[in-house]
Amino acid sequence: MTPAIGHAIFAVSNSLAASIIVKATIVISIALIAAYFARHNRASVRHAILAAGFAVLLVLPIAAIIAPPLHIALPIAQGSSTISTNSAQSFDETTLAPGTATNAPSTAKSEATSFSLFDLLFIAWAFGAVVFLAPVIIGLWQIRSLRRTALPWSHGTSVASTLANELKISRRIEVLLHEAAPGPMTCGIFHPAVVFAVEAENWNDADLDRAIAHELEHVGRADWLTHCLARIVCAAYWFHPFVWIAWRQLTLEAERACDDAVLARSEATAYAEQLVALARQLTAVHKSPLLAMASRSDLTTRVSAVLDNRQRRGRVGFFTAVLAGVVTALFVLTISPLKLTAAQSGAQANGAARPSFEVASVKPHKQGDREIFPEFLAGGRFTEAGVPLRLVIAVAYNIPFQSTQLSGGPDWIRTNDEAYDIEAKAQDGALRGLPEKASDQKMRLMLQSLLADRFKLVMQRNMKEQPVYILTVAKNGPKLQKSKLDQEACADPTALCGAGNVGQGRGIHLKATTIADMVFELNNFTDRPLLDRTGLTGLYDIDTNGWTPMRGTPRPVNPVSTNSEAEALADPNRPTLSMILNELGLKLESSQAVVESFTVEHVDRPAPN
Repeated sequence: MTPAIGHAIFAVSNSLAASIIVKATIVISIALIAAYFARHNRASVRHAILAAGFAVLLVLPIAAIIAPPLHIALPIAQGSSTISTNSAQSFDETTLAPGTATNAPSTAKSEATSFSLFDLLFIAWAFGAVVFLAPVIIGLWQIRSLRRTALPWSHGTSVASTLANELKISRRIEVLLHEAAPGPMTCGIFHPAVVFAVEAENWNDADLDRAIAHELEHVGRADWLTHCLARIVCAAYWFHPFVWIAWRQLTLEAERACDDAVLARSEATAYAEQLVALARQLTAVHKSPLLAMASRSDLTTRVSAVLDNRQRRGRVGFFTAVLAGVVTALFVLTISPLKLTAAQSGAQANGAARPSFEVASVKPHKQGDREIFPEFLAGGRFTEAGVPLRLVIAVAYNIPFQSTQLSGGPDWIRTNDEAYDIEAKAQDGALRGLPEKASDQKMRLMLQSLLADRFKLVMQRNMKEQPVYILTVAKNGPKLQKSKLDQEACADPTALCGAGNVGQGRGIHLKATTIADMVFELNNFTDRPLLDRTGLTGLYDIDTNGWTPMRGTPRPVNPVSTNSEAEALADPNRPTLSMILNELGLKLESSQAVVESFTVEHVDRPAPN
């Protein structure tokens, strides 16, 4: 799988809203296809299939939020990370910096916060949901008003009681008359009622028996509850055409299932004639209750089905009902928490196929010994001593040390109390002829092999949507000092391109560095990932003052911290990082983005050498 397609899949999988939409599409498509293949089966079976699909759609968002994620590894070719960002929001760091003085420099000006694309889409969805939910609320109010103003019909109630006993329906059903009723209709969940038009008093006994039998079947099947819940699901998924198609099919199959119950005790031709008469009656009615189940547009299909002697009829059997419930539960339990993650593929999936060090030593660190930060040295050597294993993992996977993009693993990989000394050397000539970046990448792969071999490290890559900072060029353009060195000069290892240091207390001091490399270093001092969107590709010499730490940022990873630096960090008049970058003609913005994240799935303490 190509990186672009893979990252797009992971972006959908890790965005809750997009994931729900995709899963809902799969579920409702399966339900529609299953109903189509069951077209020669009973209407009640097709209704059960579609109702199960709506049940999954109803529970899907809740289950997706509360259920623990079920990770499925999907192979993806290695490539540069494709990171999609929403519209950025203007960011004023003074709201996040503790102890920032009210007389901060005027360069920290707040700009109006703009809506991100996610916010706009959410507002559009919420507006649509309200619009499509309104008919449900109005319909319930209409039904309540209809029942309250209707008149009891004693003869109809007597007929309904007799038929209910024959149909083994134990609930008491009230039969009412109302001049506004377009035709027979069932309503109510706990106290069901059947409402007829006043003209029903003039019906003959056979027509009345068929109409009441049809409505009683609705009560026995709990169609009113299914009808209302499915209509609420349609309001939540108002933008999805498949959901509305399934809704139309669901209401039709409910009516056909009740027609089948009538045909078990009545002649088909007489019932078809009664349905045709009902169609004329509905045509004359200008306005029907919004939640009425019967629709004139469905009557043609219903009449054809009534007269079709080849059509199978009857209620859903016990086995079919249980099977529908089990399938619904399985879909909820499996598809709701499903989350795709990137699996290493090809040579990366096999530790032996990756480049590895020729010799390596891993020993527990002795407390009190000098601490050595993880680094690659000339001659294909790697060394570190006395620092948390998490930092070594960060080096191996080229992740900023304090970045939130690295998570998981036991607590002991984060502490100096259980650290290791690692010395490793590549085979002579393994890096010969490689440019610096390619050499560093090969060394990282060797370090990954070492961690997989000695620490049994298993890493999981995935794309995750989360808050980020975006670095862009300010309105008046960059104010950066171009380096006197160029890329050709930096090919000389003695040129010290990129040399220097970055720290909250010390500031940014880098020589002949790219903005991308500066952003990488700054990720150690931000409380969320920082992404470079400046488009600047030159080499720059950068010297700035220090800044006030962001609220929620981790402690510096450097074990050495001077008293003067600690005092500087405590100064409430220090500028924020946003101010420091503004002085360089750059702007820090807050946004949402899908970024590559790494999770430590498994790691063991190494065996002694």
